[in-house]
Amino acid sequence: MQGKRQTRRGWQAGLAVGAMVGLCGILGVLQYRWIGEVSVAERERLQRSLQGSLARVSQDFNDELSVLVRAMVRGEDSDQVSRLITWQESGRHVGMLRDAFIARPEAGEMRLERLNPRTRMAESVPWPKEWDAMRGRMLERVAGERGRGGVADRGELSLIDLPRFRRDRGEPRGPGPREQEWVLLDMDAQFLATVLVPELLARHLGEPGAAEYRFSVSARRDAARLIAGDLLTEPDAQVALFEPQFEANFGGRGGGPPGRRNAVSTEGRWTLAVRNQAGSLEAVVDRTRWRNLAVMAGVLALILATAWTLVYTTRQSQRLAEMQIDFVAGVSHELRTPLAVICTAAYNLRGKMAANPTQVERYGVLIQQEGEKLTALVEQVLLYASSRAGRRMQTAHEPVSVESLLESSLGSCARVVSEAGCRVETNLAPGLPLMLGDAASLERAITNLLSNAAKYGAEGDGWIGLSAEACSDGTVEIRVADHGAGIPPDEQPHVFDAFFRGRQALQRQIHGTGLGLNLVRGIIEAHGGTVTVKSEPGGGAEFLIRLPVAPAEYQDEFTNTIDRG
Repeated sequence: MQGKRQTRRGWQAGLAVGAMVGLCGILGVLQYRWIGEVSVAERERLQRSLQGSLARVSQDFNDELSVLVRAMVRGEDSDQVSRLITWQESGRHVGMLRDAFIARPEAGEMRLERLNPRTRMAESVPWPKEWDAMRGRMLERVAGERGRGGVADRGELSLIDLPRFRRDRGEPRGPGPREQEWVLLDMDAQFLATVLVPELLARHLGEPGAAEYRFSVSARRDAARLIAGDLLTEPDAQVALFEPQFEANFGGRGGGPPGRRNAVSTEGRWTLAVRNQAGSLEAVVDRTRWRNLAVMAGVLALILATAWTLVYTTRQSQRLAEMQIDFVAGVSHELRTPLAVICTAAYNLRGKMAANPTQVERYGVLIQQEGEKLTALVEQVLLYASSRAGRRMQTAHEPVSVESLLESSLGSCARVVSEAGCRVETNLAPGLPLMLGDAASLERAITNLLSNAAKYGAEGDGWIGLSAEACSDGTVEIRVADHGAGIPPDEQPHVFDAFFRGRQALQRQIHGTGLGLNLVRGIIEAHGGTVTVKSEPGGGAEFLIRLPVAPAEYQDEFTNTIDRG
């Protein structure tokens, strides 16, 4: 019946764990899908946020250029050098302008003058060779030829040309005023790309956020033409730069509509691209997704481990409770038998048998033997209770002779061995070293092993082996063996557990409490030793005790004591 209950409980626990595993699996699949959806939404959010930040960077970049541009074209014919000085005194990133020039038509040619803030004058300078194409288009514009596009062909990525319009009096109204001169602003591309752009990125992405991204500034119409940064083939986001706004100046009467808004470039000359240091935004989000999945898997594994631990500890608690019940039943049985014998003997001694000395002696011996059994049982229970309370089982620390220990142990269990019909064969190596410990505790442990060998080995040939030898690792090995039925392999890991009794003991109704071997292990470990078991079904059992030997000074002291005696 008890086996059926245990089987039913095992099935119930298995079903509970299986249900828990199934629910965790379903939860894992749902979490995987949810995290995937969240990852997609997060990637889109980061993309929009990054694109919006770059749009603000572009706006602020162009505004910085626009401040300079408007300062240089505001008004009609005021001194351009004074305007340049006024802008420089404003302190707004003055390093972004390398030079400023005025280009005016003169006798069929274009004259180029450099604005010098130090001398406050415009100095005539030769045209740079790389500006020859732009000079030709200026002459065409002055002559009234309308070519496609503006004066600058935008191949000059850092040159801003600002036309100034004028229509003389009496000039017939035509399609509109023509350019009469140009303000040319030669911008420092490296300053703009390596100083202003990082500053704006830090402003709109934040210092930590800007550090997470690599950036590049390249020509808008030629992505391979890199101005600053690293060439990014697959950027996370990009935006157009270099598109300053200004109001064209229409000088003279009848000029064009004042305040007309113009753009130096309709689409921006540069492209600002950024990419996350750790890879693309998609890769970053994917890594975050896998981290979340790993955390989720860890949590689910922890839940499963907790459930398994709970089931395991519950089953262990149930098993321990059942063993404790068996222990109570066993102790009750062990107490009932000697008490019944003592009560019977006492009753008989009260009658006529009290006059028979032989019977009195016989009953006296019987009462003494059963009283010793009771005493041993009580001591065993008290010793187990003491060990559970945390008290050490070793109460003395003195030299112990192995030969004397084994001799006294044999004497203590001689009656049990004799009643079981067993014989003990001893094999002690000569010159065994001393051990340190409590002789009484060690005797109790070895006596328990010899008594067990007599109980469980009686079904064999009744042979019990007791041997001892010194080992090279500084220990003494004591072996207690029998030729009994042996211990099944599945029971061997539990033979030293408290309250454990094997199937053979229960089937053969061998008296015991299930505490003996547990106390043996506690005593041996308290002395710094180990106890193990070797057994094969039908091949008997062998218990091996290893105890450390006493230090050399104890060995010498014992030898000198013998010599003086």
